[in-house]
Amino acid sequence: MQISAQTLYLAQYFRQIAMEELVPRHFRGDMGQVSRHSDGSFVTEADLAAEARLIEAAKVTHPHAIATGEEQIAEDPRAFLKDAKNKDVWIFDPLDGTGAFRDGRDIYAIMGAYVRNGVTEAGIIYAPGKAVQNADGTFTPQQDMTIMVERGRGCWMVKGMNIKHPVRLNVGDRHAGLTSAARVAFACRNQDASYQDKLTAGLPHVLPRWHANHDYIRILTNQADATFYAEGFMPNGVGKCPPWDHAAGVLAIQEAGGYVALPYGDVGRGGQDYDPLQCHSSLLVATNRRLFDQMMEHIKQCAPELCEPR
Repeated sequence: MQISAQTLYLAQYFRQIAMEELVPRHFRGDMGQVSRHSDGSFVTEADLAAEARLIEAAKVTHPHAIATGEEQIAEDPRAFLKDAKNKDVWIFDPLDGTGAFRDGRDIYAIMGAYVRNGVTEAGIIYAPGKAVQNADGTFTPQQDMTIMVERGRGCWMVKGMNIKHPVRLNVGDRHAGLTSAARVAFACRNQDASYQDKLTAGLPHVLPRWHANHDYIRILTNQADATFYAEGFMPNGVGKCPPWDHAAGVLAIQEAGGYVALPYGDVGRGGQDYDPLQCHSSLLVATNRRLFDQMMEHIKQCAPELCEPR
């Protein structure tokens, strides 16, 4: 495996933090005090505890970088993201899928992306899955998964922490057509919620959308082929596709041979490049360019306004 020692080390921290901060709370059904960001998303003691430890872990692996997370910058990310364009930063989502976590479902994860001078260089997604409690009170995951990616070094999956036997992921050789076999999901929320029925009508294999971590994991593990996000805007005017939810997953898909872009402009021109230091309102993720173009054509026919910057 070509992943660097720093990313491997930090991935192990992701697992440790999940086992000590997230899994016990999930097992007990006790998230601690719950509040909300101004956009309505939940923030809990679990989020805050995990984020603090992720930031400390990043200082060990990347002491020169700035480390932050969703809970620190979500209220007004513009200033931080603008300032980060010429710096090295780790941006964490300490608990992606807080709603699932709160409801006792296992589709939550820790996500993190390393962005250097405006380019995503590495990413980690750690999904604890189901876990059992040991006699000493510790927890052992039964179905956990780590996705690790670095620019130019590929995207790799490890089950448990079996680093000696990683699986290199490749999604680009899937060629299912949109109206024949492609399994697609549409994440239309907030101001864009009304588009959901328009976009899904007539397609034979529409999947429910879950959370960003699960969306990307499904595509990477051959459970889905594409996801279109039309997430609208936060009350502060920034888009609801922030880097802490998407930067790691976008690089993972790209390094696995897939195609990701903003679905803007004319069909067939590949859309507009994703910027990991912006909070976008729309994003289109597909296993390959052919399916991306088919999805974009479908979106443009159903809702052409979603194919232009807003």
